[in-house]
Amino acid sequence: MENNLKTFFKPKSIAVVGASKNSTKIGHAALKNILISDYECNLYPINLKEDEILGLKCYKKLGDVPDKIDLVLVSVPAIKVPQIIKECKQKNVENVIIISSGFSEIGNNELENEIKKIVKKSKMRILGPNTMGYKNASDSLDASFVFGVPRKGNLALISQSGALGIGMIYLANNEFVGVSKIIGVGNKLDIDDDDLIDYFSTDPETKVIGLYIEGVKDGRAFMNSIKVCDKPVLVVKAGRSSAGARATESHTGSMAGSDKIYSAAIKQAGGIRCRDLVELFDMARALAGQPPAMGNRIGIITNGGGLGILLTDACEENGLKIPKLSPKTYKKIDRILPEIIKPNNPVDIVGDAGFYRYEACTKALLEDPKIDGIIVASVHGGYARPREFTGAILKMIRQRKLHEEYKKPILGTWVGGKEFEDLVYDLKSAGVPIYPSSWRTARSMFGLYLEGERIKRNG
Repeated sequence: MENNLKTFFKPKSIAVVGASKNSTKIGHAALKNILISDYECNLYPINLKEDEILGLKCYKKLGDVPDKIDLVLVSVPAIKVPQIIKECKQKNVENVIIISSGFSEIGNNELENEIKKIVKKSKMRILGPNTMGYKNASDSLDASFVFGVPRKGNLALISQSGALGIGMIYLANNEFVGVSKIIGVGNKLDIDDDDLIDYFSTDPETKVIGLYIEGVKDGRAFMNSIKVCDKPVLVVKAGRSSAGARATESHTGSMAGSDKIYSAAIKQAGGIRCRDLVELFDMARALAGQPPAMGNRIGIITNGGGLGILLTDACEENGLKIPKLSPKTYKKIDRILPEIIKPNNPVDIVGDAGFYRYEACTKALLEDPKIDGIIVASVHGGYARPREFTGAILKMIRQRKLHEEYKKPILGTWVGGKEFEDLVYDLKSAGVPIYPSSWRTARSMFGLYLEGERIKRNG
């Protein structure tokens, strides 16, 4: 299985069946995406009527290609796809991506069943049909027909919705979340979510796995793949409501199933259920760059008391605790704060707080064995410069790597306007997990806590 998908993601030769000179055709876009990828491979356009496309020699059919083909992209009308799959089988092709739509998503199960019969007892792996393909950012290979280049990183994304998968690329880029691979599974005729989780669990370029699913075909295999995976698995399961379940069935032909059963099963397997894609990326950013929280006791540092209260409420609502400071930590922080205020948790470092107070108070909480994670918050209150807050976090995480030294996560949150937004880009581009709301910050810390619990359970 792993070796099959290794050649699937890292093919030495690719053919595009349905390649076209017409720039409006999907076959043209797929060929061009591969051609302009910074990836070394032999590339073969297949078209009955053309001799050359985009400067490449064109072949009439797959059998005419003299060399071995590792991966075939198919973009022809659905009715013609079974014949192409027969040719793939004759050519001993290991991997196929069926971009073409018009199958079970519109109730046409017969064509999919015909393809299953053709490949039965063969080693061929098929992605789709009705899929965008994949983008392998780790190796700079774009085996899809859609436009968009993800930032290179360590989050693998699996999407049952092609359009949403494309949207994920731009959302990830906007959130400065790097991607290792992003793949649209389409109708899951063969390659399924569990196959991909198994592959990404051993992929050295992937640290976190994220999924958008509407339904699964083999619930036991899906949950087992999460259970044996030693990496965080984030799941956005659509169709929570009865109306959403109806929409799911009409979209991909999937049966949504009981939402409560999905939630319980994902939790039991060790996965983390996310409410939407923004939350998935929020948690992914935290999990990819910070150590897990090995307990639920959180220390909060803020230059605004109101924001500290909001963070406390959000953390408590998510099962996180904001404990009182130990006497030793109280004394440390008391020496740092102005006389007008006494230490508490949240630690209010007052509106004029600069670099020193932020860094010294964070270090005091990191040294406290009864604190498992830190949230560092800033309000643009008009007294101190936001640069002092961002500078302190950058120094603590990027330069001094205090989160690694103390094995405790540090998250940031901010409330402000344009001046803050510019500085937040510096933090995000440096891999610092920072969020513009107390709820998103608390949910991300909750994800780190759940990962810590999974690690403790697995020993």
